[in-house]
Amino acid sequence: MVRTNKSKLALVLLDAFLCWAVGLPNAAKAQDARPLPVEDVLRVRSFGGFGWSSMSFSPDGRRLVYVVRDNSKAESLDAGAWIRTGIPFGVVGDDIYISNTETGEVKNLTPGGSENWLPTWSPDGQYVAFLSDRDGSGQAKLWVWKVAANELRRVSDVAVRADEIEWMPDGRDLLITALPHDLSAENYVRKPKSVAANDEPAVGKTSGPSVVLYKSRNKRESDKEAAQSDPWSLNGKLRDLVLVDVESGKTKTVVRGQKIAKILASSDGSRVAYTIPKRFETQGSQQILFDLVVVDVQTSQERILASDVRLDYDGAEFGWSPDGMLMSYHTGGPGNPLRDCYVVDARGGVPRNITKLTPLTEPPQHKASVPLWDAKSNVFFIEDGALWKASVENGNAEKVAEIPNRQIIALIPRARQRLWTSDNGKSTVVVTHDDTGKQNGFYKIDLVNGKSRKLLERGQCYACANLDPQFATTSDGRHIAYFAEDAQHDPDLWISDLGFENPGRLTHLNPQFDKVKMGAARLIDWSSDDGERLQGALLLPAGYQVGERYPLVVLVYGGISLSNNFDRFGLGPGGPFNMQLLATRGYAVLLPDAPQRLGTPMIDLAKTVLPGVTKVIEMGIADPERLGVMGHSYGGYSTLSLIVQTRRFKAAMEADGYADNVANFGAMNKDGSTYGTAIEEQGQGLMGGTPWQFRDRYIENSPLFYLDRVETPLMIVHGANDTSVAPFLGDEIFVGLRRLGKVAEYARYEGEGHSPSYWSYANQVDYCNRVVAWFDQYLRPGER
Repeated sequence: MVRTNKSKLALVLLDAFLCWAVGLPNAAKAQDARPLPVEDVLRVRSFGGFGWSSMSFSPDGRRLVYVVRDNSKAESLDAGAWIRTGIPFGVVGDDIYISNTETGEVKNLTPGGSENWLPTWSPDGQYVAFLSDRDGSGQAKLWVWKVAANELRRVSDVAVRADEIEWMPDGRDLLITALPHDLSAENYVRKPKSVAANDEPAVGKTSGPSVVLYKSRNKRESDKEAAQSDPWSLNGKLRDLVLVDVESGKTKTVVRGQKIAKILASSDGSRVAYTIPKRFETQGSQQILFDLVVVDVQTSQERILASDVRLDYDGAEFGWSPDGMLMSYHTGGPGNPLRDCYVVDARGGVPRNITKLTPLTEPPQHKASVPLWDAKSNVFFIEDGALWKASVENGNAEKVAEIPNRQIIALIPRARQRLWTSDNGKSTVVVTHDDTGKQNGFYKIDLVNGKSRKLLERGQCYACANLDPQFATTSDGRHIAYFAEDAQHDPDLWISDLGFENPGRLTHLNPQFDKVKMGAARLIDWSSDDGERLQGALLLPAGYQVGERYPLVVLVYGGISLSNNFDRFGLGPGGPFNMQLLATRGYAVLLPDAPQRLGTPMIDLAKTVLPGVTKVIEMGIADPERLGVMGHSYGGYSTLSLIVQTRRFKAAMEADGYADNVANFGAMNKDGSTYGTAIEEQGQGLMGGTPWQFRDRYIENSPLFYLDRVETPLMIVHGANDTSVAPFLGDEIFVGLRRLGKVAEYARYEGEGHSPSYWSYANQVDYCNRVVAWFDQYLRPGER
């Protein structure tokens, strides 16, 4: 970006910020103390999500491309649709937008009712590549917008099965993953279903019997390929890696029929590194073992650089050195205490541990960071809330910086795994989390002396967007785009210079929220029954009056610190889980921390959550006679665990949860995967093994066996196509309560999956109206 353009950008950002800041008091005066309409909450526009969205600056820094999702267009679309069509379930209603950072002009590139996702600029700025089904085929295809001609064009008919687009440095070619060339779409649908029997295909259908055959074999200690109860199928990553010429549409297959998790081209484009998700490490585990592979683009010759590496579920924690000679990777994964960084020669050799860190004593709170390089071939990464640097030459690591009372949670990259630096490489900017104030921040760190300086911290969340990446920087490193939200304001896109002195809001997606008075959030704390200090995020009713008591709804999810949602809009991920729906209707809402321990998750919920409820009552806010509780997924289990141990709640709602640990352990999807097995054995279920090892533990921690104690009216909600928590587990709860003569309602949504956030718009509206009506019936009788 030339100097004149920088000054123009600064003026635009300052104008945008001043307009927004000046407008706030006027907006506040015009706000109404009225219930937030369900339709306004759900007819919301957001920035895509669930890992299928992206944003990036044009090389000259003048334009920013990103995805906007219109939730009013949401349709029922199961997760298996990606296998059949290449269209992910989370992109319905997505369009590609471009904002001019100098003029403020916004352009929708893809109007017209199609799904469009994963936009990314070419290195020369001539194209924006993206995926779309806009040709009406019902299949994902590769498209480009040619900037000079202002033209949208389908590049090729390659049957895309991709979750990323990787441009080559020349700006002419790009890499994408596609349907294996030797498989039809029909056979590809069947292929990922062989997880149940790794030795033989699991699906066999003829014109006669419609049998589906699953097999298991004797497990031998030395047999790594023996059939396992995998939590999900890794064969969904079975793809070809294809090089596409965007001008001619010609394609070249670089890798054929391989499981491909993440791809990354070298700086000169001659080689591509990718990770292969080989298998789950053990039965009952969600830890995936990966191979790291480099392939020559011209010859397709491959070399395995590292085998059986523990990475996080996405296999993305690796990167090229600036000269393209070395690969680095940062080990991680669920519960893995060994999170060292390694380097290996891209031409082959033995991986070297360049960190040799002490194993973690507590489970990690965040994914392992992607290692980023500086110009001097040092590797930077985050570990245990601190910034570290590893010397490739010396093979040792040093802690660069810790920020008092803050955890460093994210590094900000520039293109191709380079650390975003300033001051001639002497400083960088990191994203932090304040565990006391429950807010994110941007801090500048001096890489020489480790000193830090706060740049931006306003009680907002800057790392809540479900995007990859969550930040974008201009090629000259002078500006950054990021998302910001807080409990009363929905997410918007902001842009700032390095000093964060005058950040400007670039978008205003949901003006319908401006006129409604939202509930304010505050942090509270209490002691658990075991004396542990806990926190909670409390959303006050809109128009809260000191001394007046209100109905309280407790949103629970065991095992995590929900107080960290304090700086999220509506204290949650939005849509059906926006708690402003309740706050603007006169409810207080509590999101409590609820730590759990191995073997005692059910009683731990009572020990941690109920004292928090008592605290809100003692504060004079909650009416002890009007208490409700709700939760989704494991939060559904948490809800059930509470109402079998106390009669304090007058109404409860659980969605897509379960009450039976044994049944959850044994639930199997059509593809043979058993997600519940991993949840119970080594995951959040905290059983620590199989039902044959810990029979009593499974029963003692299953609310199903205590349903006779329930005195709380319960609404049960479940998606009939849920592949994470089997729908029969919802049936089981209702059948038990009905048999016992308890008050219960069961709403089973046909065609829907696990999360209401991705249900059809009509079903989201119905769900929200049911939740509000249920709590109104029991906590506010006669008021509506």
